[in-house]
Amino acid sequence: MGIGGSGLAGIAQIAKAYGFQVTGCDIAAETSYLKKVTDAGIPVFLGHDPAHLKKTEILAVSPAIFYQNDDHPETALGRKRKILMKWQEFMGTYLHRGKFVICIAGTHGKSTTTALAGHLLETADLDPTVEIGATDPIWHNNVRIGKSPYFISEADEFHDNFASYHPDVIILNNLEMDHPEYFTSEQKLLSAYQNFINHLKPLGRLIFNTDSPLLHKLHLPSDSIPYSLNAVQNIKLTPTRTSFNYQSHQYQLKIPGLHNISNALGIIELANILKVSASVSISTLKSFSGVGRRLELIGEKSGIKVYDDYANHPTAFAATIQACRQINPEGRLWVVIEPHTFSRLRSLLPQLPASLTKADQIIVSKIFASRETDPGDFSGADIAAAAKHPHARYIPDFPDIAQAIKQEASPGDTILVMGSGLSHKLSRQILHDLKN
Repeated sequence: MGIGGSGLAGIAQIAKAYGFQVTGCDIAAETSYLKKVTDAGIPVFLGHDPAHLKKTEILAVSPAIFYQNDDHPETALGRKRKILMKWQEFMGTYLHRGKFVICIAGTHGKSTTTALAGHLLETADLDPTVEIGATDPIWHNNVRIGKSPYFISEADEFHDNFASYHPDVIILNNLEMDHPEYFTSEQKLLSAYQNFINHLKPLGRLIFNTDSPLLHKLHLPSDSIPYSLNAVQNIKLTPTRTSFNYQSHQYQLKIPGLHNISNALGIIELANILKVSASVSISTLKSFSGVGRRLELIGEKSGIKVYDDYANHPTAFAATIQACRQINPEGRLWVVIEPHTFSRLRSLLPQLPASLTKADQIIVSKIFASRETDPGDFSGADIAAAAKHPHARYIPDFPDIAQAIKQEASPGDTILVMGSGLSHKLSRQILHDLKN
């Protein structure tokens, strides 16, 4: 139910390949993921209807259903028949069964690190199955279906989505307060992660970023493997590559940003655990070109480049801006933010000014509500003011933002659009208007 979304579309494909009989439904007749589902031979029905459950033994749904349409007759029947579960529970209970499970968790960098792990094992001829929260441009999908016991999953903390996983290896990228509409306190967030860590299999290993302060409040296994940027030497950041030395080897990255060096360290430690050679790690990191919506170049017109990124948190804003500056050191940097949910940035406003200092121009759009309702006392205008930047402004609507940039941007400028709502449409609208 909701098979047109990225998560369910990917899981449906894996389930089909693993021998399950799969059908699905969605209220949208067309999404960017549905063709992949139908191409896999999975029947898809338009709309939701209890009749879909006539021969169904498992009803896997997106957690968003519980926020947006929890009383729908289809979910009500599924609950009554005790077949209703989140797709993450289905994956953890059924698709992970009998597999060597590698989970990548943390507030930031999960999709990139999960894809990197998948490419590492693929290059090492370990033929993994991989589930990611973004599209991998090499696989042209957000899943890779392998035939080996290795299964790599992006482990999302929201709604305790990772609670059903029992990993053999966990990589913890970092940890910060996020999703305040669900994690109402730091303790609730820590408890969710602690529960996840406690689900490690008896001989499981945990790799963690010791540079992330909040991770030190967790009770980690005594044999956990730390990594840190403090252990890295000879970092060189240029517009075309990043290079660094770690554990007596030199590595190169196509993907820019200091945060991606940190992501890469977790992958190097994973390779050590799996006894994958350093040469495979070096080759994987050097060739990896990233995943969709992570500082993705949408296009260029008249010397103005337009990038799209999924960032929705001040830490992610700062990291993405630094990476964008690395590959575009000249000209002005325009940062365009579509805030995601009312609660998220409201709870993080004190962090906002420092995260945006390297931007030359800042535009904040209206807030993408997602699963929330407008409280009536907080808007994008408040976020623009909280940035405390001399060139920050509030322009609520996408067409007006695109027109403002068309009128004011100059050759050599870079436009960086960030958000996890509809901002991917805004980046394309900006490029369209620049071309017309």
